[in-house]
Amino acid sequence: MATRKSDTKAVTPEVIEEKTEAEAKEEEKVMVMIPYIPGQDPEETVIINGYITKIRRGEQVLVSRPVASVLENSYEAQRIAMINRQALKNQRTDL
Repeated sequence: MATRKSDTKAVTPEVIEEKTEAEAKEEEKVMVMIPYIPGQDPEETVIINGYITKIRRGEQVLVSRPVASVLENSYEAQRIAMINRQALKNQRTDL
């Protein structure tokens, strides 16, 4: 007679709660609008874990919270880079 190995694991209610909260956070939608800038691509593309989200510029759209977070971080990094470029430019003219 063959013996069977049981692979069942006990799942605590806390783990189930955390999963559903994480899923709920991921499913939460946020309204964003990316300004249209002539000469730039009319769509912004965000890729998270292989999932592609394309957002048209100049229109208000609902996106998931992680996509909005990626956009926010991207624009913040661009803003900081612009400030640093300007500071370096000012340093060269001061010499």
